[in-house]
Amino acid sequence: MKNTRLMSGILILTVFAWVTCVTALASEVKIALDTPRNLEISGTYVWAKTFSDYLSEKGMNPKMYDRDALGGEEEKLDQVCQGLLEVSCSDVAKAGQLSPSAFGFYMPFMFDSIAHLDRVASKTDLLANINKDLGEKGARILALVPLGGFVGIINTKKTIKVPGDMKGLRFRALDNQQAAWLNAWEANSVIIPWPEIYNSLQTGVVDGYLNVSIVPVMFKHTEVVKHFSDVGLVAPLRIILCSQEWYSGLNNAERSIVDTAVVKANAANRAWQSKIEISGLESLKKSGVEVYKNSPEEIEMFSSLVKSKYNEMLDPAIVKQFVTAADANR
Repeated sequence: MKNTRLMSGILILTVFAWVTCVTALASEVKIALDTPRNLEISGTYVWAKTFSDYLSEKGMNPKMYDRDALGGEEEKLDQVCQGLLEVSCSDVAKAGQLSPSAFGFYMPFMFDSIAHLDRVASKTDLLANINKDLGEKGARILALVPLGGFVGIINTKKTIKVPGDMKGLRFRALDNQQAAWLNAWEANSVIIPWPEIYNSLQTGVVDGYLNVSIVPVMFKHTEVVKHFSDVGLVAPLRIILCSQEWYSGLNNAERSIVDTAVVKANAANRAWQSKIEISGLESLKKSGVEVYKNSPEEIEMFSSLVKSKYNEMLDPAIVKQFVTAADANR
């Protein structure tokens, strides 16, 4: 009788564990996209699709939601922190709201290449420390995702060779950080939400913005903009945020699946990035946009002005951490 009861108990526990596992795997993993679903021109979609496909392959239930379907950047951040949204393709500024150190990965002229940035992220504790801050507020950075070649200067008016060429022009700034860069070059700036950029360019509210070469092509801004200056300003990063509540609630097997999916998605994105760095500039030229490659001397003019403002843009202690890490991993 005792053996029968023991076996019954074991069977019940086994069934319960199996049902719990199946339920966890079947729970929808929402992934909020930030661009059109185009594997040729969107680095975040390359990342998200690779990530999603691997989760599906391993029995999890991911579902990608189109740009803005779950709200704008602020709404997505709130949902992630509240545990309502599992994964979001987001801008660096959102992480920066929770941990100012996140802005260090987006400081102009800090990194020489995507490979350099990756070395700093993987060989130092900078990202881990940022995630400690984010975790206390309900979020976590799963990945840093490049969108193409380094950021350049896009505008409707003229070729930008040196900072003085920007004087009198008004540029869209993503946030106060970008506004500080533009102000260092004596350009005017105004913070405008991304969905309003096309109309702002068309109506002359702004003359240009800072971004990678493929972005004007992706969002059809080539109908308006005429010039791109390749100054190598900053790595064009988006971040993949996830809910800390969701991530912490995964069992060991599920977390292993998610972590492996991140590795595979990072690899797919970097392979895409190396190609788009060249093809993005070619696509701009084919669209009738003038592409100007700034000389090292001209780039130094932009760089020196911005670097002199580092400690005004970010806490000097954070700046020192990133400058030290960047120099040690060149």
